[in-house]
Amino acid sequence: MIPINTPLIDSLSLKIPFLLCEVLDLRLTSETCVYYESLQLMDAELHPPKPIIETQNGITLRFSLCEIPIYNKETDSRNLTKFIVLTLSAKLLKERYFEGINKKNIELLYNEFMSFKIFNCSFDTFLDSMSSDTDICINRYVNSPVTFETILKEIVIQCGTKQKFAHLISQENNLGLSLNKRAFAKPSIPFIKFYFKNWELLSKSYEFYSTYLTQYENEIINLTRVEATIKNYAHKDRLQKFGILPNFKTLRELLEIETKDLYKFVVFSLNSYIEQKQRVKIADLSPTDYLIFELIQNCVIMGFGYKSILSIADNYYTDGSKSNEVARSRMRKKITDMYDLLIHKSTKIKTKAELNNNVSEYINFVTGLTEKADL
Repeated sequence: MIPINTPLIDSLSLKIPFLLCEVLDLRLTSETCVYYESLQLMDAELHPPKPIIETQNGITLRFSLCEIPIYNKETDSRNLTKFIVLTLSAKLLKERYFEGINKKNIELLYNEFMSFKIFNCSFDTFLDSMSSDTDICINRYVNSPVTFETILKEIVIQCGTKQKFAHLISQENNLGLSLNKRAFAKPSIPFIKFYFKNWELLSKSYEFYSTYLTQYENEIINLTRVEATIKNYAHKDRLQKFGILPNFKTLRELLEIETKDLYKFVVFSLNSYIEQKQRVKIADLSPTDYLIFELIQNCVIMGFGYKSILSIADNYYTDGSKSNEVARSRMRKKITDMYDLLIHKSTKIKTKAELNNNVSEYINFVTGLTEKADL
């Protein structure tokens, strides 16, 4: 089964200390030069080693080197330190792709990288290496691509003045929304994307899907996904400051983070773009009517429709059975009057109220207005 409504680790960048590794393939560390085939000449200038890229069945593995200034307490200075850089993706789990990267399957990814004999390191070194550029994803179903497009357009509307960061794509077999761009993301305006996973698997990732995931043929119908990226140290520091995630540096620490905290991260990321909804103000209401009006407004903003709100009256009950229906009728009229006053006063509120339940339920989940009980 595909995990639904549950945050999963989809991918991350891992930096493994070079001094703790054994290089097995010298291409990883060898400088390169340019060869002009038509001239049969070789450029004398040497360049840094190029990444080693291995591709098979729609899965790409990349091995490269980098140097990062790391603070040394003893010398009170930053020293350039070399690392082997890997991109860990849930695709490396193959048939178990939809599990996401977790403590139970991480050794499979370690063994996959070691099997290419580019370098060697211990499993503990692998786990204790630095993690960055971490993508957290959540899978959710919708009843159709049309509904999903409506959801994406509603999210853009709710971004208000931050709509300039929204990039909506609606094409044949390509439906999605990105907030910001990965390269330009900052802690306060992170990179988030929504996409129709059903189509993505059958188009961009078809080779991978046809090799490993055909058993999910029926389960991917109308499947969507939201992904949010934890970019770097500054981003992690901000998330800790706001109590969203515990600070983590290593892959081992990342894998220990609880699911409910990963969900809080996705919600927090999206709410970096969602503007606070403007409330409708009505004068000359009695205290009781004012209270009813404000409660109905809260319900509408949170995605409840007219019928859901009206059902409150239907549940009213007292010991005097004869008075029940009279009281319910009065309550229904009061709710209807206040609801009509609300939606006719504000076009935005009316539009929100008219959204179908599927749209409201989806948006409420990803913005944290409703939470999954077992997160």
